[in-house]
Amino acid sequence: MNGTRMICDLCKKEIPLGAAYVCINYHIENMERDPITRGLHAQVISADQIFTMCGKCGNRKGAEAVKQVLKTTLATRNSIMN
Repeated sequence: MNGTRMICDLCKKEIPLGAAYVCINYHIENMERDPITRGLHAQVISADQIFTMCGKCGNRKGAEAVKQVLKTTLATRNSIMN
């Protein structure tokens, strides 16, 4: 990972290598049932990291708050975000 830098999308500070951070990923997945064990498993077809926060910013914005913002924004039909 030489030359790879991660930057917090909120405060714009560099996230040091080895430091904890929070990221929101966009996965396209396919759920299947194993014919032998009958257990479910998901195959990730593609994955994109779409938003990254340093630990300080990520902990300030809790998972429930982020979930509510996404739910509200994506459910709004006339939103300029959609």
